[in-house]
Amino acid sequence: GSKTQTSIINQMGVNNNTFRRFMNPKTYKNPWSAVENGTYWAAAKLLEEVKRDNAKAKKSGAKRKPASVEDGTTTKKAKGLSKKMSKAEASSFLDRINSVTLPPGTCEGTFLRTDIYDSCPQLVAKIKAFLQRDGITKAALCVAMGNINNNSMNRFLASKGQDQCANVTYKAGYAFFEKLRILEGKEKTAARVRNEEEKPDGFSVQKASKWVWSCAF
Repeated sequence: GSKTQTSIINQMGVNNNTFRRFMNPKTYKNPWSAVENGTYWAAAKLLEEVKRDNAKAKKSGAKRKPASVEDGTTTKKAKGLSKKMSKAEASSFLDRINSVTLPPGTCEGTFLRTDIYDSCPQLVAKIKAFLQRDGITKAALCVAMGNINNNSMNRFLASKGQDQCANVTYKAGYAFFEKLRILEGKEKTAARVRNEEEKPDGFSVQKASKWVWSCAF
């Protein structure tokens, strides 16, 4: 079948801007810096899938169509890497995310020291989506986000509105996903830009007090 750029990009799960930067030889003065582009690892995984599937088909003598870049499909047996390899790859990916440096003064270790422009529900959605990636476990993510306690993570994921804004997962998670956004070369979302405009000081990380003080005269 014929190869199209769109089918390749969709199969790798990267955006057009990230792919174009990776494919442009003028983007990187040092070729090795290209490994920080998400396309590098997505392409490596895709090629490994194709190689493994073709090898299995050849060995078994099966006549089924192997996974290919052209049609963007994979067979159930050949989908992804082995569990062990996938976890190793995921561990390396988490390390690369945390190696990203945020602007000076905005971070202390893995924790943010600046304004937050994602609401708790928006960050919860990001965490849940990230946990769907191959090889990513909640335990590994807790460690990557600064050894967050699993109970804290669970409380945050079960939160409604901003009721867990004081949870340590909020700041740590925001910092983590800012690094991921930078690593993958993604622009700020429309929701993020709107939050910055509507809340120039960011979302509060202080839980509202249950006590109301009044003075009698």
